[in-house]
Amino acid sequence: MINFENRRSNLKERRRSAIDRVLSMNVGARAARPRDSRALPTGRASRPRSGQFMVPILARSAWWLSMNWARELAFSRELRNTGSRAWLALLRCGLLMLVAFFLVACDRRSSGPANQTGTASSVPARVEPVPMTNMVLIKAGTFLRLRHPVTLSRDFWLGKYEVTQRQFEEVMGKNPSHFKDDPNGPVEKVSYFDAVAYCSVLTKLERESGRLPVGYEYRLPTEAEWEYACRAGTTNFFSFGDTVTNANQYAWTWENSEDRPHPVGQKLPNPWGLHDIHGNVWEWCLDWFGNFPEGPVQDPSGPPAGKLKVFRGGGWNNEIKFARSANRFMMAPSNGIYFVGFRVALGHTSPPRNP
Repeated sequence: MINFENRRSNLKERRRSAIDRVLSMNVGARAARPRDSRALPTGRASRPRSGQFMVPILARSAWWLSMNWARELAFSRELRNTGSRAWLALLRCGLLMLVAFFLVACDRRSSGPANQTGTASSVPARVEPVPMTNMVLIKAGTFLRLRHPVTLSRDFWLGKYEVTQRQFEEVMGKNPSHFKDDPNGPVEKVSYFDAVAYCSVLTKLERESGRLPVGYEYRLPTEAEWEYACRAGTTNFFSFGDTVTNANQYAWTWENSEDRPHPVGQKLPNPWGLHDIHGNVWEWCLDWFGNFPEGPVQDPSGPPAGKLKVFRGGGWNNEIKFARSANRFMMAPSNGIYFVGFRVALGHTSPPRNP
């Protein structure tokens, strides 16, 4: 009996020593953490959560204590009264191990969403648009208009083709054209307001789809943008030269149209890949009609107000000479006629102006 009492006393001493050792380790580990806030990364996801430091402390304490009580279980079997003492030690061991695993699991679960939130917040929002199919990128640059330089300071996109009857009907639910026998023909008999409405609906649809960030819009090209894209770096009467010898390859005009518009894209494009930029149907521009300013200009958008809107490019009902790059005509914005359509541009949002 004396030997058993001595062993029990030694076991209690070892248990107290283990507890003291665990507590001293936890205190040392906590004291070793950096207290200088500059050593910690900034941001909401990097700040410690409530009880973050207590979880590893409690888990390690539970582990050491359970191991110590397991040794007591082994010793208690040598005692005569093994029943109550053995089950008591086993119960202590099991409960503490369960607490330790529970605390570790909770800590891992709580750390997941915080890290995910921090990662998601670091992904930048889209800042560049995703143009629709058949939009041609037109790089910023300068061209001469009446011997004066006109500079466009920002890139934009312009439709490779004139807007077709199929495209217009899909967006607006109607087809105002006079010649309706081919859905791939250019939409015509549209007023300036009809063209602007189409661009507005298209902008709304593309923005809702996530392809068009704030600051960009689908719209009509300005008169300067249209001429710059039509010339495509050339200084001739037409983008294909100064003579009309090979005009039949590039344009539908009075000479070859048989008194009607034709499906888009059947003629050769200009050097920048734009089809029917000469002929087929005239194309609405954003500007009010007015005299061009004297001297160099940058990003012009026409007069602030007026009575007539500009359209460009020539049409199937006019001679080829009216389809020159510099030629311009005008009409009231509420009028629609069977030889005027439009081409869509994509660019930075234009400043508010009188429609």
